[in-house]
Amino acid sequence: MIRALTLSLATLIASALPVWAQPNAELIEKGRALFNATSLSTSGQWSCASCHPMNGHTDNKTYVGIEVVPNGTPAGRSTPTLWGAGQRQANWSWAGTIPTLEANIRGIIVNRMKGPEPSGETVAALAASVRSLPNPPARFLKSDGLLADGAPADVRRGFAIFSGKGGCATCHLPTSYDKKEPEDVGSGGVFKVPSLRSVSRTAPYFHDGRFGTLEETATFMFAFFKKKTGSAETLNRSEFLDLVAFLRAL
Repeated sequence: MIRALTLSLATLIASALPVWAQPNAELIEKGRALFNATSLSTSGQWSCASCHPMNGHTDNKTYVGIEVVPNGTPAGRSTPTLWGAGQRQANWSWAGTIPTLEANIRGIIVNRMKGPEPSGETVAALAASVRSLPNPPARFLKSDGLLADGAPADVRRGFAIFSGKGGCATCHLPTSYDKKEPEDVGSGGVFKVPSLRSVSRTAPYFHDGRFGTLEETATFMFAFFKKKTGSAETLNRSEFLDLVAFLRAL
């Protein structure tokens, strides 16, 4: 009964959208073409793919506007991956204040790329394309984001630490390993909790790209967790390496 009502509601919502805003293969394909269109920027030099190459991944750079700046620049914002974006729980933008993907896309085009106001159809197509991007294969994860039976021992131990005394699962929840609400983790303000899926490929880390390695990032976050919660837990070197092994498996 509940499932039937859910499906009926989804059908009703879809039917209320303009035809061009209803997700379908044609709309997704149009979005993929627009993703590479430099005509979205006033200069004709920038497209979505400029910062999100390889079909929506990250260029691993930090920007102020469209200018590349050194990692760790306070006003800088590192480029997140869009892989698996359709499964994200978090709000959009590093500030975590934009509730819809469509609004975020429109803001990127107008405010960062300095392009003309995009049409509703353009925004809908780009959003459909982004939402279609899957997470990359993670050989040791099941579809629900939890560990598969064949995961190596260090990855299994790391998952136990991640879910337990490491405190990571407080904010990074399967399957997308993020959280809807932004958080202040002592990095200079309140920012989005990023997804940890494919995190080994998305350096530099944090909103401003201040950390270049997972080891640095995990060290900072464990220290913050202990300070915030008053935890007396410690991680020895072996436990820390297991935690990083799990992060690399996501």
